[in-house]
Amino acid sequence: MKYWPFRNKDLVSKKERKPGESLSLGSRIKIRAQAMRGVFLQWLSLALLAALIIVPVSLFVWLFFFTDVFNVQAVTVVDAKDGTVTQVKEIINDQVEGGPLGKNIFFVQADSMEQIIKAKLSQVKTVHVVRKLPATIKAIVQEKEPVILLLSGGKYYFVDEVGIAYEKAMLDTLPGVVLTTVKNNDDETNVTIGVVTIQPSLITFLKLAEEELPEVIGAKIGEVYIPSLAAREVRVILDNNWTVFFDITRSPSAQIGVLKSLMSNTITPEEAELMEYIDLRVPNRVYYKTGLGDEG
Repeated sequence: MKYWPFRNKDLVSKKERKPGESLSLGSRIKIRAQAMRGVFLQWLSLALLAALIIVPVSLFVWLFFFTDVFNVQAVTVVDAKDGTVTQVKEIINDQVEGGPLGKNIFFVQADSMEQIIKAKLSQVKTVHVVRKLPATIKAIVQEKEPVILLLSGGKYYFVDEVGIAYEKAMLDTLPGVVLTTVKNNDDETNVTIGVVTIQPSLITFLKLAEEELPEVIGAKIGEVYIPSLAAREVRVILDNNWTVFFDITRSPSAQIGVLKSLMSNTITPEEAELMEYIDLRVPNRVYYKTGLGDEG
């Protein structure tokens, strides 16, 4: 085999080119145009992004400060009786009109409104005030449920679980359930709405008595009388026509237990039929009188 000698001059010597040196003028213009287009699209994207931020912010600022769009235009109240709805709306409107920062809905102090409503309206148990953009305030109200119906001075009042007379009871506002009616014999007493009127101990006593009396002696509470709003005693007329005097400062269970023992061990069926009263107000003592003239 024969090898030919390698010679450098057999290589085609080529001059090193600079990039684009051999490109035509049209090609160079096209490349430059593409580069400029890329830069243009980049700046256009930034401009659009800025517009997406600046335009809405500018529009909001204009609507916020220079128009009435966000000024409170309506107040709605839900889950409350008509009378309470009217009162709550009046309070909210007064707060909006007298607000130091104007009627703008973003300046409405919802927490402050809730406190004022509860302070002024004793029938309100809870209230939640919310903003509904662009210009509505909504109040969600939960009213109290009465546990006692108080008759004092010829007028009826709803009383809550802590003894507060929170509202006058009209015929159209009576609840669908039967309430124990407490009648105050002191007609000169003035009832103040929104303050404790009946002692909480009486509320607790009557609640327990209502639960235990039917089970222990087979009778329910019919009518309840108190000599005054500050009395420590109560006169209860049962639905079997018995009149029983209780001390509301002592346990109802203990007193009802004495009553049960009296019925089981002392009172005869004939005496029970003609029972006039039973007095349990004295600790460890019981007094009674029947139509037969029997007393104990």
